[in-house]
Amino acid sequence: MSKKLKSNHKKFKKEAKDTLYKGFDTKNKKVKPKLSYLEELSNHLNLPTDILAGAPIVTATGRSEICLENYKSIIEYNESMVKVQSKTCKICIEGQELNIPYFTEDEMKITGFIKAIYYQ
Repeated sequence: MSKKLKSNHKKFKKEAKDTLYKGFDTKNKKVKPKLSYLEELSNHLNLPTDILAGAPIVTATGRSEICLENYKSIIEYNESMVKVQSKTCKICIEGQELNIPYFTEDEMKITGFIKAIYYQ
């Protein structure tokens, strides 16, 4: 006749509960934003991310002028908001009397009273 084996899993789980997961803080998990492969590579090689990954470069001069480089397209544009798609994210610029005096394939200048810059 065969002898039945008794599982010790429940007993082990109960005994090891305090010691097994002691080093893990399961309550306060902070999620880091994931970087793309090219961003990781540029960090590893100590190169600027705009070279390899095409990361956007946002240069603000005071609260009245922004120079935006490495963008793909303009999503939305009006007096109070300019929303632009870059290679890595969307950039939303909010303000008053916003204007785009010039733009090329990869660079644009936004003027007006700038209140906020958001990355989505």
